[in-house]
Amino acid sequence: MGADPPASSRPELPLRVEPAEAEAFILTLAEALHAHGAAAHQLEGMLTVVADRLGIVARFYSTPTAVMVSFGPVIEGRTSLVRVHPGAINLEKISLLHDTTVSVIRGELGLEEGRARVAAIVGARRRYGGVISVIGFAVSSAASAVIFGGGEREVLASGVVGLAVGAIERGARRWSMGASIVEPIAAAVAAVGAAVAARALGPLSTLVVTLAGVVMLLPGLSVTTAMTELATRNLAAGTARVTGSLVQLLSLGFGVALGAGLVARLPPHAPLPPAPPPAEQPVASLAAAVLVAAVAASVLMQARPRDLGWILVVGGSGFAGARLGAHLLGAELGAFVGALLLGLMSNGVARAFDRPAAVPLVPGLILLVPGSIGFRGMFSLLENDVVSGVDTAFRAILVATALAAGLLFANIALPPRRAL
Repeated sequence: MGADPPASSRPELPLRVEPAEAEAFILTLAEALHAHGAAAHQLEGMLTVVADRLGIVARFYSTPTAVMVSFGPVIEGRTSLVRVHPGAINLEKISLLHDTTVSVIRGELGLEEGRARVAAIVGARRRYGGVISVIGFAVSSAASAVIFGGGEREVLASGVVGLAVGAIERGARRWSMGASIVEPIAAAVAAVGAAVAARALGPLSTLVVTLAGVVMLLPGLSVTTAMTELATRNLAAGTARVTGSLVQLLSLGFGVALGAGLVARLPPHAPLPPAPPPAEQPVASLAAAVLVAAVAASVLMQARPRDLGWILVVGGSGFAGARLGAHLLGAELGAFVGALLLGLMSNGVARAFDRPAAVPLVPGLILLVPGSIGFRGMFSLLENDVVSGVDTAFRAILVATALAAGLLFANIALPPRRAL
């Protein structure tokens, strides 16, 4: 958790704060931050700062599905449980919630007005609607195909598959039970689409197309967040998030197996053409793909257009650092270097402009997370290549640990202004 400005430079808070109003604001803020993607250590750190500024004795305990808040001394404490259904990261709302919280703890905004503003932020419509989000999935998949070493056929097929996966994901948002089955359905569609593309377009890597098609559904970011939570001693939250990520990965693996089974029974029954070897991408093509992927991730995470410049600079620098580190030190240490650079630059932006470090950090981290490695391991297991599958899965864990370590070192070397 980063340090705030010295007390002498902070505006004074109102002398009298009603405890009931302060507690209501804290609970409202806790639910809002949790619902829009704040990790356990970030949420608890931010709420602790708010409680201290308002003169409220409070303790916080966050898990991926709930926040518990205990007000008052330990013996006389009153505990409230805020049950939250995990939602998608919304960087715009995280930014607005951060700004509202800062105004409250500086005394520039009353508690009731602050609570009303938090409710208005939560209830506001998403900046980018369904059509733009679906297009974002397609663009992200096409760009990811380049990053994964695909050629022109893989890029074209991945874009089409990503469009279908985006439509499925968007449709699942409108159905209360859709979130629990979107991964297997999307993975099955991606596997079938990759096989159809291989027969229609000629030899291509079905693995690259399938992987790029579901890239925004991979749990790599969740695994990295879980490792960070475990490293910061949020053991319950980290363990629960790791378990959820594993279930998500298994769901995607089941979907791929289902899709492969369907392909085997669809005419014609001739085997697919052999996949070409991964293409060596020119530096210019790879750089363009990284920037395009960062823009698509920003759209899917609802970032504000004003933040896009920093997202591209920070994300591109982190990816370049990871690739250079991998070339010099190996994949795992390369991930550490990329995450360290990403964290330092995000925290620098946060300190300089008093905004959440998560805004440039999360889209950049998407480019580094090990979800694709874990998916390749699952793919190998489905093909009965147990040794390769286990080895690849272990590499994914090492990369996630290296990313978490890089972020923690960055927070020590250059702490953000606040926990977000």
